[in-house]
Amino acid sequence: MKRHTLILLALAALLAAGCVQLTHDPVDKRYYQITPERTAAGAATNKDMVLKVRRLSVSDLYNTRELVYREADGRVESDYYNMFFVTPGDMLTQELRQWLRDSNLFTHVIEPGSMVVPGLTLEGVVNALYGDYTADAPTAVVEMQFFVVDESTSRNVIVFSAGYTQRVPVSKADPTELVKAMTQGVETIFTNLETDLAKAPLTP
Repeated sequence: MKRHTLILLALAALLAAGCVQLTHDPVDKRYYQITPERTAAGAATNKDMVLKVRRLSVSDLYNTRELVYREADGRVESDYYNMFFVTPGDMLTQELRQWLRDSNLFTHVIEPGSMVVPGLTLEGVVNALYGDYTADAPTAVVEMQFFVVDESTSRNVIVFSAGYTQRVPVSKADPTELVKAMTQGVETIFTNLETDLAKAPLTP
């Protein structure tokens, strides 16, 4: 008798559970991409050099697809529901290669693994990529460092190095607005890099 009663109670519990409905819709993830837009005309003449662009490395603090926020009291948070579609290193490397191709500064801009022998190699590090919410006015922070190495000799001489930092105000503490501000920061850094590369002799 007891066993029969327990079975009936278990069935009743299962039926009751089936009638329970969620009162809130599940929160969907949102995916973003930083896509800087180059609007200037390409250089009239190039440096007659082949440039290889290695994959950008990213500081461990920001090497994640999730958006990163710095907040008061030294807190750092990542946003599980708002993230880049691909990793920052892959995303920004692809954008940088296309930017430099469109600049017409070099005869060719190639990737590692190409059969073309480069004369120069560009390496870069993304030192910062986050939303700064430590103050009342939120800010997007983008910081990058670049090196160009001459591979035509065995010494691999560094012929160019520069670092760039951009702090772009964010209209409001919102992931979409943060990515817009990050994109503006990347555009400015790529523009400044292109300008500096155009002026640099790039020879040892």
